[in-house]
Amino acid sequence: MTSMKRSNSDKNTNLNLHLPPKKAAINVANKTVPSKKIFYSIVHTIPGRIRFRIPLLARDTEYANQLKLAIESDPRVTNVRINPKAASIVINYKVGVISDNQIREHLVNLIQTAQDVVVPKEVMAKSIIEAILDALINLIDSTRKINQARNVIVYRRVRIDILERILSTSRSIIKRLKSATMFILPNKRWRLRGNSEINSQPLKLKSASEPELV
Repeated sequence: MTSMKRSNSDKNTNLNLHLPPKKAAINVANKTVPSKKIFYSIVHTIPGRIRFRIPLLARDTEYANQLKLAIESDPRVTNVRINPKAASIVINYKVGVISDNQIREHLVNLIQTAQDVVVPKEVMAKSIIEAILDALINLIDSTRKINQARNVIVYRRVRIDILERILSTSRSIIKRLKSATMFILPNKRWRLRGNSEINSQPLKLKSASEPELV
Protein backbone atom coordinates (compact mmCIF):
# COMPACT_ATOMS: atom_id res chain seq x y z
CA MET A 1 0.00 0.00 0.00
CA THR A 2 2.77 2.38 0.89
CA SER A 3 4.59 1.71 -2.34
CA MET A 4 1.49 2.55 -4.38
CA LYS A 5 1.06 5.87 -2.58
CA ARG A 6 4.66 6.81 -3.17
CA SER A 7 4.46 6.03 -6.86
CA ASN A 8 1.34 8.19 -7.27
CA SER A 9 2.97 11.09 -5.47
CA ASP A 10 6.03 10.72 -7.69
CA LYS A 11 3.83 10.92 -10.77
CA ASN A 12 2.17 14.06 -9.48
CA THR A 13 5.50 15.72 -8.83
CA ASN A 14 6.70 14.77 -12.29
CA LEU A 15 3.59 16.28 -13.86
CA ASN A 16 4.03 19.48 -11.85
CA LEU A 17 7.58 19.83 -13.08
CA HIS A 18 6.37 20.09 -16.67
CA LEU A 19 3.87 22.88 -15.94
CA PRO A 20 5.02 26.31 -17.25
CA PRO A 21 5.92 28.81 -14.53
CA LYS A 22 3.09 31.34 -14.77
CA LYS A 23 4.68 34.01 -12.61
CA ALA A 24 7.91 33.94 -14.56
CA ALA A 25 6.01 34.24 -17.86
CA ILE A 26 4.07 37.26 -16.58
CA ASN A 27 7.21 38.98 -15.34
CA VAL A 28 8.94 38.54 -18.68
CA ALA A 29 5.92 39.92 -20.53
CA ASN A 30 5.79 42.99 -18.32
CA LYS A 31 9.45 43.89 -18.86
CA THR A 32 9.93 47.01 -20.97
CA VAL A 33 12.36 47.05 -23.86
CA PRO A 34 15.30 49.31 -23.00
CA SER A 35 15.96 52.28 -25.27
CA LYS A 36 18.73 51.80 -27.77
CA LYS A 37 21.98 53.68 -27.31
CA ILE A 38 22.43 56.71 -29.55
CA PHE A 39 25.90 57.19 -30.99
CA TYR A 40 27.20 60.77 -31.13
CA SER A 41 30.37 62.84 -31.29
CA ILE A 42 31.16 66.47 -30.46
CA VAL A 43 32.33 68.20 -33.62
CA HIS A 44 32.90 71.71 -32.33
CA THR A 45 32.33 73.60 -29.11
CA ILE A 46 32.81 77.18 -27.92
CA PRO A 47 31.18 78.98 -24.98
CA GLY A 48 27.50 79.38 -25.88
CA ARG A 49 27.56 77.04 -28.86
CA ILE A 50 28.06 73.31 -29.36
CA ARG A 51 27.73 71.07 -32.39
CA PHE A 52 27.05 67.33 -32.25
CA ARG A 53 27.22 64.75 -34.99
CA ILE A 54 24.51 62.09 -34.57
CA PRO A 55 24.26 59.56 -37.44
CA LEU A 56 20.65 58.73 -36.48
CA LEU A 57 19.54 62.24 -37.49
CA ALA A 58 20.22 61.41 -41.14
CA ARG A 59 17.82 58.47 -41.24
CA ASP A 60 15.23 59.02 -38.50
CA THR A 61 13.04 62.11 -38.85
CA GLU A 62 10.94 61.22 -35.82
CA TYR A 63 13.99 61.09 -33.56
CA ALA A 64 15.19 64.42 -34.97
CA ASN A 65 11.85 66.04 -34.05
CA GLN A 66 11.93 64.44 -30.61
CA LEU A 67 15.46 65.68 -29.94
CA LYS A 68 14.68 69.20 -31.18
CA LEU A 69 11.60 69.39 -28.97
CA ALA A 70 13.47 68.08 -25.92
CA ILE A 71 16.32 70.59 -26.32
CA GLU A 72 14.08 73.56 -27.14
CA SER A 73 12.06 72.92 -23.98
CA ASP A 74 15.05 74.03 -21.88
CA PRO A 75 14.89 77.79 -21.19
CA ARG A 76 18.70 78.04 -21.25
CA VAL A 77 18.79 77.05 -24.92
CA THR A 78 18.39 79.98 -27.33
CA ASN A 79 18.49 78.22 -30.70
CA VAL A 80 18.51 74.71 -32.17
CA ARG A 81 19.36 73.90 -35.77
CA ILE A 82 19.39 70.39 -37.26
CA ASN A 83 21.05 69.49 -40.55
CA PRO A 84 19.80 65.98 -41.51
CA LYS A 85 22.13 65.70 -44.52
CA ALA A 86 25.18 66.32 -42.35
CA ALA A 87 23.65 64.35 -39.45
CA SER A 88 24.49 67.23 -37.15
CA ILE A 89 22.75 69.49 -34.64
CA VAL A 90 23.92 72.92 -33.49
CA ILE A 91 22.74 74.23 -30.12
CA ASN A 92 23.16 77.78 -28.88
CA TYR A 93 22.73 78.40 -25.16
CA LYS A 94 23.04 81.21 -22.64
CA VAL A 95 26.55 81.77 -21.35
CA GLY A 96 27.16 82.21 -17.63
CA VAL A 97 23.95 80.58 -16.42
CA ILE A 98 25.53 77.15 -16.06
CA SER A 99 28.99 75.83 -16.80
CA ASP A 100 29.91 74.47 -20.21
CA ASN A 101 30.51 71.01 -18.73
CA GLN A 102 27.05 70.96 -17.19
CA ILE A 103 25.27 71.98 -20.40
CA ARG A 104 27.34 69.42 -22.32
CA GLU A 105 26.35 66.62 -19.93
CA HIS A 106 22.74 67.78 -20.05
CA LEU A 107 22.65 67.73 -23.86
CA VAL A 108 24.30 64.31 -23.99
CA ASN A 109 21.62 63.04 -21.64
CA LEU A 110 18.90 64.49 -23.88
CA ILE A 111 20.47 62.83 -26.92
CA GLN A 112 20.07 59.46 -25.19
CA THR A 113 16.59 60.05 -23.75
CA ALA A 114 14.97 62.03 -26.59
CA GLN A 115 13.66 58.83 -28.20
CA ASP A 116 11.21 58.54 -25.28
CA VAL A 117 9.78 62.03 -25.80
CA VAL A 118 6.25 62.19 -27.23
CA VAL A 119 6.05 64.85 -29.94
CA PRO A 120 2.66 66.65 -29.94
CA LYS A 121 1.00 66.69 -33.31
CA GLU A 122 0.48 70.06 -34.91
CA VAL A 123 -2.63 70.84 -36.90
CA MET A 124 -3.65 74.00 -38.68
CA ALA A 125 -6.81 75.81 -37.69
CA LYS A 126 -7.61 76.13 -41.38
CA SER A 127 -7.43 72.39 -41.91
CA ILE A 128 -9.83 71.77 -39.01
CA ILE A 129 -12.49 74.17 -40.31
CA GLU A 130 -11.96 72.97 -43.87
CA ALA A 131 -12.50 69.36 -42.81
CA ILE A 132 -15.71 70.28 -40.95
CA LEU A 133 -17.13 72.21 -43.89
CA ASP A 134 -16.19 69.46 -46.34
CA ALA A 135 -17.97 66.94 -44.13
CA LEU A 136 -21.11 69.11 -44.16
CA ILE A 137 -20.98 69.41 -47.95
CA ASN A 138 -20.58 65.63 -48.31
CA LEU A 139 -23.53 65.09 -45.97
CA ILE A 140 -25.70 67.45 -48.02
CA ASP A 141 -24.68 65.76 -51.27
CA SER A 142 -25.57 62.35 -49.85
CA THR A 143 -28.95 63.63 -48.64
CA ARG A 144 -29.66 65.16 -52.05
CA LYS A 145 -28.93 61.88 -53.81
CA ILE A 146 -31.28 60.02 -51.47
CA ASN A 147 -33.99 62.62 -51.99
CA GLN A 148 -33.59 62.54 -55.78
CA ALA A 149 -33.78 58.75 -55.79
CA ARG A 150 -36.98 58.91 -53.70
CA ASN A 151 -38.54 61.42 -56.10
CA VAL A 152 -37.74 59.21 -59.09
CA ILE A 153 -39.38 56.23 -57.39
CA VAL A 154 -42.49 58.17 -56.28
CA TYR A 155 -43.02 60.54 -59.21
CA ARG A 156 -41.26 58.54 -61.95
CA ARG A 157 -39.16 61.57 -62.82
CA VAL A 158 -36.53 63.93 -61.45
CA ARG A 159 -38.43 66.48 -59.40
CA ILE A 160 -37.14 69.60 -57.63
CA ASP A 161 -39.05 69.80 -54.36
CA ILE A 162 -38.71 72.03 -51.29
CA LEU A 163 -36.13 69.77 -49.66
CA GLU A 164 -33.97 69.80 -52.79
CA ARG A 165 -34.07 73.62 -52.89
CA ILE A 166 -33.12 73.86 -49.21
CA LEU A 167 -30.24 71.42 -49.60
CA SER A 168 -28.97 73.11 -52.75
CA THR A 169 -29.08 76.56 -51.12
CA SER A 170 -27.35 75.27 -47.98
CA ARG A 171 -24.59 73.70 -50.06
CA SER A 172 -23.95 77.00 -51.87
CA ILE A 173 -23.85 78.93 -48.59
CA ILE A 174 -21.37 76.48 -47.02
CA LYS A 175 -19.11 76.57 -50.09
CA ARG A 176 -19.03 80.38 -49.95
CA LEU A 177 -18.36 80.27 -46.24
CA LYS A 178 -15.50 77.84 -46.83
CA SER A 179 -13.93 80.10 -49.47
CA ALA A 180 -14.21 83.16 -47.22
CA THR A 181 -12.80 81.30 -44.21
CA MET A 182 -9.83 79.95 -46.14
CA PHE A 183 -9.04 83.48 -47.34
CA ILE A 184 -9.47 85.29 -44.01
CA LEU A 185 -8.24 82.78 -41.43
CA PRO A 186 -4.48 82.98 -40.71
CA ASN A 187 -2.20 79.96 -40.89
CA LYS A 188 -2.13 79.45 -37.15
CA ARG A 189 -0.99 76.11 -35.81
CA TRP A 190 -2.48 74.44 -32.77
CA ARG A 191 -0.74 71.79 -30.73
CA LEU A 192 -2.70 68.81 -29.52
CA ARG A 193 -1.60 68.55 -25.92
CA GLY A 194 -1.80 65.37 -23.90
CA ASN A 195 0.70 63.26 -22.06
CA SER A 196 3.40 64.99 -24.10
CA GLU A 197 3.39 67.85 -21.57
CA ILE A 198 4.80 65.47 -19.01
CA ASN A 199 7.32 63.81 -21.33
CA SER A 200 8.65 67.08 -22.76
CA GLN A 201 9.47 68.79 -19.46
CA PRO A 202 13.03 70.17 -19.47
CA LEU A 203 15.55 68.64 -17.12
CA LYS A 204 16.56 70.97 -14.30
CA LEU A 205 20.19 72.06 -14.25
CA LYS A 206 22.07 73.76 -11.46
CA SER A 207 23.55 77.17 -12.08
CA ALA A 208 27.29 77.59 -11.99
CA SER A 209 27.13 79.39 -8.63
CA GLU A 210 24.72 76.91 -6.96
CA PRO A 211 26.45 74.63 -4.41
CA GLU A 212 26.24 70.91 -4.91
CA LEU A 213 24.15 68.86 -2.48
CA VAL A 214 25.90 65.92 -0.83
